[in-house]
Amino acid sequence: MTVHTMSTTRTGRWRLAGVLGDAGQPPARVDAGGAWELVVDDGVITTLRPTPAGQAGQVDRDDPAGPRDDPAGLAPPTALVLCPPLLNGHDHGRGPGTVDAGIPDAPLEEWLDTLGRPVRPRGQDELVGLAADAMLRAGVGAAVFCVNPTGPDVVGEVRTAARAAVARGIRAAVAFPVLDAGGDRRGRRRGAPGAGRAAVDALIADVERLAGELADEVAGSPAAGLVDIQLGPVGPQWVAEATLARLAEHSAATGRRLHLHLLESPGQRAWADDVYPDGLLPAMDRLGLLTERTTVAHGTQLRDDELALLDERGVTLALNASSNLRLAAGVAPIARAAARVRAACLGLDGLALSDDHDGWAELRLARGLWQAQTHRRVPGAAALALATSAGRAAFGAAAPRPPAEGQLADLVLLDLSPWRHLFGHPDWPLADIAVAAAGPAHVAEVWVAGTRVHHRPEPSSRPEPSSAPAPRPREVPA
Repeated sequence: MTVHTMSTTRTGRWRLAGVLGDAGQPPARVDAGGAWELVVDDGVITTLRPTPAGQAGQVDRDDPAGPRDDPAGLAPPTALVLCPPLLNGHDHGRGPGTVDAGIPDAPLEEWLDTLGRPVRPRGQDELVGLAADAMLRAGVGAAVFCVNPTGPDVVGEVRTAARAAVARGIRAAVAFPVLDAGGDRRGRRRGAPGAGRAAVDALIADVERLAGELADEVAGSPAAGLVDIQLGPVGPQWVAEATLARLAEHSAATGRRLHLHLLESPGQRAWADDVYPDGLLPAMDRLGLLTERTTVAHGTQLRDDELALLDERGVTLALNASSNLRLAAGVAPIARAAARVRAACLGLDGLALSDDHDGWAELRLARGLWQAQTHRRVPGAAALALATSAGRAAFGAAAPRPPAEGQLADLVLLDLSPWRHLFGHPDWPLADIAVAAAGPAHVAEVWVAGTRVHHRPEPSSRPEPSSAPAPRPREVPA
């Protein structure tokens, strides 16, 4: 196996204007302003705490990150703000996007017919790799990649997708696709036989071998733990009940997570009500699918009682606002999900409105829908949680921990200097500034699992000199 050596940085020191979300210890602080100090030593956060009160207003005049318009030296010494990495709770890795591939937007069932006939085909290395590059530039530090095979070698494509994620340095849950009753686009019959027990057991064995192989490739390296292989039954309408039950049984026995689409379109809602008049979700629950080890994506057509059942069972729900609009599936139920499902998070689905994998734009769209659906203002901190802390469970063993002392550095440094004049304003907490205005251009640095994987080469993002050991190269599989 060929191994690439990448230049990496695993050490640095910064002064911050504040921290967002659940970053900071002790104790966890939400949207805490004032001067903070951050030190990362060999990939581990050794210091993340407020600067002592006597130093909070001090400014190093030789520091290019310091303010230029504060001669009294009263402002925080930097416009850098620490944020947990954005999490993409559901994606497919669509490279530069579907427009580049020549796949036009259309209602979901029509769109699926064109998905397999791209004008510009690409392999999984490009599809996942180019998407991961764009996500990292936007501050997305982890993504769930549901592999859409482009050929018959599904094991090989999932392996390639996982290696592409590792090579880019993004945390990834990679879902191995399972589909054995998809002959009718509208959905299977309730008693559809599926592939049979032997075939499903063989598939599970393939998944377990692949997971072990990928773990061995990065064991002992900084890339260890970046990837979690999951079982990906594509949706209950295209997977036989017996297969779903066997996958759930395996998940319960091993802890391997499940990731599946659920009630994305009006057509799927009609199928569910026709085939399961007693309720699709209760049927899935009886099969053992609805547990804390499961993520369901979309849920555009979910009803309130179904959302409540997901929450009761600890299921993670990944909402995909842009995708639902582009595929005429409906409007993501952001407000209802946020009110009823504690583990409701956001996903890009490879279908961001501008095909740019911009998690900040997706967050603004989700917040806007939430406000439109409730006719109330949604605080920036609440919106930010949808894109950060709420979705961590979806990543299984690859989930990042909140930025805190003693943890590997999984964090984003945002340069909010265009809005320094709002710092400290009672109407503008730092989270509201970030959610309202931040984008890829304001992402100064991204750290994943203790390694800096993106750096905007501008003075505001330069770490201070440190006496810690020099950076070490990171080896990743081809």
